Amino acid sequence: MHEHRSFLEEKRKIDELLQSNFHIVKVIENLSGAYVTMQRSDDADDDLSVTVHLLSADARRYMTNVLFAQRLKQSMTGS
Repeated sequence: MHEHRSFLEEKRKIDELLQSNFHIVKVIENLSGAYVTMQRSDDADDDLSVTVHLLSADARRYMTNVLFAQRLKQSMTGS
């Protein structure tokens, strides 16, 4: 049950950043999990970026699906 709670917390962090107009710019995976760097995608001049450390396998799978959807959207819009 602890693993599921960890996943939900990590998913919540990703979802909150996505709702705040962030997008994934870099992923580094190692034996300690995945470090996901997200950057604000609006037109603001601030270079605000946030790195989230994902420990659970489910959260890493969720992040991969988010990244695929993000890339698909970029390829469809041409940006």
